[in-house]
Amino acid sequence: MQAVDFAKAAGIAAAVLILDILLAIGVVFAWSILVAPGHDRAFYATAGIPIALLSTRIMGTALIFAACGWSARRNPQRNALLFALIVVIFYALLDAASIAFRDFFTLGFAITIALKLLAGIAGALVGKRFVPRS
Repeated sequence: MQAVDFAKAAGIAAAVLILDILLAIGVVFAWSILVAPGHDRAFYATAGIPIALLSTRIMGTALIFAACGWSARRNPQRNALLFALIVVIFYALLDAASIAFRDFFTLGFAITIALKLLAGIAGALVGKRFVPRS
């Protein structure tokens, strides 16, 4: 892999993380309006954390799958599995840095990143399988 591939992987990881956070905020916002309206801000700040964590485990994993699959189809000459691994490593580092590496070495974080790694590998394999032939 070339240096530009590392930059692309970092960019994809950053885009996925940003979209994942925005989706988690949207899920918590929808929950606050549809399921539990009428509480004060402190209630939502506390009760929204488990909802956001579940959201990021589900939607973030799906986003990693889609991004790695798209990357594998877009550049079939690149090692898709290695690229997926690098995307997930950058995602984990950016995610941990966004919380100042607090609670970085926890079982929950490890499970979340393991799910994303499996999704990245699966996305790369699916993307490689469905590369359009010229």
